[in-house]
Amino acid sequence: MDVLIVERDPLVAEVLADALADVGITADITAEEDQAVAGCRDSEARVVITGINRHGEDMKGMQFGRSIRARCPWLGVVYMAALWPSVLDKRALGARERFLTKPVRTGQLVNTVRELLPA
Repeated sequence: MDVLIVERDPLVAEVLADALADVGITADITAEEDQAVAGCRDSEARVVITGINRHGEDMKGMQFGRSIRARCPWLGVVYMAALWPSVLDKRALGARERFLTKPVRTGQLVNTVRELLPA
């Protein structure tokens, strides 16, 4: 498995996983952020995809991404949201973090994941 998709909406998760599978990138899906953080050291994933909940500028997805990278710093993280969170400086992303605006184009998703996967 190359990618772990952390998404509560099963339809969105399946669409993302299918788009990656079409180009040979394997993905697993979970809705449980705590389990993803706890199990990241035992996972084969090298990239995590998660959404950012902008309702009320909640930022849970960003907090999750930072938590999982603190435990497993080799992971790349792709955040997705309809708009950039206004409470977050655009320079806030680390070298192994990317932000994609929803709706995400398949090619953009694939290219971003490939960029973060080890050679």
